Amino acid sequence: MQTEKQMTLKDWILTLVLLFIPIVGLVMLIIWATDKQDPRNIFAKAYLIVSAGMLAIVFIFYVFIFLFFLIVGVMVS
Repeated sequence: MQTEKQMTLKDWILTLVLLFIPIVGLVMLIIWATDKQDPRNIFAKAYLIVSAGMLAIVFIFYVFIFLFFLIVGVMVS
């Protein structure tokens, strides 16, 4: 039976601090998501999926705002 390494509080604090650094955080998430032995594997996959979903929602919101102002601008002129 395979036992997984338990993460300590210090490990989680270091993980969160690394995620706050812009480029380093993204690179570390990709590394953790692809490493099957790392206990942060599932966390990194979930974080990337949620981040991609939020980015898509923000993009769609900006498109709607742009279209709204475009339509208002055409109606005014």
